[in-house]
Amino acid sequence: MAAQRPQPKIRAFNCPNCGSTVELRAMGSSLSATCASCLSLLDVSDQRVQIIQRFNKKTERFTPKIPLGTRGKFDGQPYEVTGFQRRAIMADGTEYTWDEYVLYNPFRGFRYLTEYAGHWNDVIPVTALPAPDDMMGHAAVKYQDRKYKLFQSATPKTKFVLGEFPWRVRLNDQVTTRDFVDPPYSLASESDSNETTWSKAKYITGKEVWANFQLKGSPPGADGVYSNQPNPYGSTKPMWAMMVVFSVLLLLTMIITSFMASGDTVFQSRYYFVPGAGEPSFVTPTFDLKGGEKNVEVEIRTDLQNDWMYLGLALINEQTGVAYDFGKEVSYYSGTDSDGSWTEGDKADSVSIGGVPGGKYYLRVEPDMEKGLASPILGGKRVNYEIKLRRDVAVIWPYFVVWPFLLIPPLWAMIRRYGFEGKRWAESDPSGGAASYSSEDEEDDE
Repeated sequence: MAAQRPQPKIRAFNCPNCGSTVELRAMGSSLSATCASCLSLLDVSDQRVQIIQRFNKKTERFTPKIPLGTRGKFDGQPYEVTGFQRRAIMADGTEYTWDEYVLYNPFRGFRYLTEYAGHWNDVIPVTALPAPDDMMGHAAVKYQDRKYKLFQSATPKTKFVLGEFPWRVRLNDQVTTRDFVDPPYSLASESDSNETTWSKAKYITGKEVWANFQLKGSPPGADGVYSNQPNPYGSTKPMWAMMVVFSVLLLLTMIITSFMASGDTVFQSRYYFVPGAGEPSFVTPTFDLKGGEKNVEVEIRTDLQNDWMYLGLALINEQTGVAYDFGKEVSYYSGTDSDGSWTEGDKADSVSIGGVPGGKYYLRVEPDMEKGLASPILGGKRVNYEIKLRRDVAVIWPYFVVWPFLLIPPLWAMIRRYGFEGKRWAESDPSGGAASYSSEDEEDDE
């Protein structure tokens, strides 16, 4: 039969202030405790129990969310809640409070649990001293290959205590704290006139706490963003990597389709137009569009100078009579002013028609422009132009239209991530100028 693991001994004594029974669950490890009846603070470091502080009736009482004596598991090991304290700081005239629980395992010692506005942290003491460091000009420390950035300096005050503590706790005690974060972890130092201690915390959810202690009901909801709360939006690196992959695929598709497009010239001819000189419209000779449904690009080149020209066009299937009507205006102006030479428009332009079936086609052309002031004898003003038709032309502009949409997911993820980080660091106070507590003591000392 396996030997049964020894259980921790419980020491009981009478409170020297009110006579009520006080039980010590961390016998031999606790240095101070409170009487549950009168809330006097007691020195229990030896057999002769002494009163450290009597409870001041003006001091507000608080009820821990996890009752003393509750047992739960952390890292697979059982721990019992033996102590509770509420601490506070004043920042910009507002008091901020949080709760700290002392957890005890007789074979593994103490660990701690903190809670602020529904945010919980599992805290363990550390013995190695973190090394001073910096992070992009900000104070930081390095510990076990992780770098922690300074989040806040403060001087919190102990407002309420209940249960047992492995240090000599007193109401209204104040220490200097510095919190460094690297979510979901944080490092904290507490200093007084005698020593500096360090602890490491890991952010955990209220649901995890309730499950560890098998508590009934639901934990209080988390409010706001906590200093070492993990960013729920995670890293944006995978999304940027995916964007790069799809961009490469899009580029390859554009290159392949461009090489596959034949771009054959199926018709090309030069013309001239004199406004007001007879019937302007005409049709071109028939040309052959080979293959299935492919695009057709109509390119127009002119010798316009400080003028415009409009071409009404129709691509007509000789066999079926199906017509694709379209038009294009070409204009070009230039000159000089006080800023120098300038130009507007272009002498050439093009228009594309998609999905044109193969067959024999011709173009109907109807040019138009303003009549010139030149003499009719000289024939008025004249513009020379060229029309060129190409079949199955590579079209790359859709790829440039699509590509910006690939940026939307990673950019949106980055905005959400940095928005969360902005809320986190908006609460920081590295200098500690706003996070302090200064008030007169309210306890009765023995």
